[in-house]
Amino acid sequence: MYINFEICSKCKGKCCKNYPGLTLPNDFGNTKEEIYKNLIDAFKSGNWCIDWEKKDEYFVRPSIKGKEFQVFDHSISGECTFLTERGCKLTKEKRPSGCLLLEPKENEKCVQHLKKQKVINEWKKFHDILINAAVEAEKFEGDKL
Repeated sequence: MYINFEICSKCKGKCCKNYPGLTLPNDFGNTKEEIYKNLIDAFKSGNWCIDWEKKDEYFVRPSIKGKEFQVFDHSISGECTFLTERGCKLTKEKRPSGCLLLEPKENEKCVQHLKKQKVINEWKKFHDILINAAVEAEKFEGDKL
C-alpha cells in the first residue's frame, strides 16, 4: 500500500482528476456471495461502475463525476466521484486496490503497481457474478422510475 498524503496534497489529486482507480474482486469481499452482494450495493449507490477494455474484458472502478448511476461507463477520462477538495472521501480500507497501489512520487511521476491487464484477468474469473450484479442493480434503477 502506497499512501503519501504530503505528496498527494501538493498536486491536489491530479491522477484522481484524470481517471478513477481500478478495483480487484477482493475489494468487494472474500467470497463469491459477498462480492455479488457488495457489487449490487455498489452499483445501486451510483458511485461504482463497470468499464471495459475489449469485448468481455470488464472491470469495476469508481464512477466519474457527472456519470453517477451509470452501471456501465466507458469514459476515457474524468474525475473520480470520491475526490473532494480535501482528498479522497473513502477511508484507506474502502479505497480501490488501484489507488492503494499507486505510488506517489514528487513532480507527479507516480508509479502504478497494478496493471489494467491484471485487473481484467482477475475480473474474468467473476464474469457471471459481475454481469448478474449489474442486471440486479439495473432492476433497482427501473424500480425508481
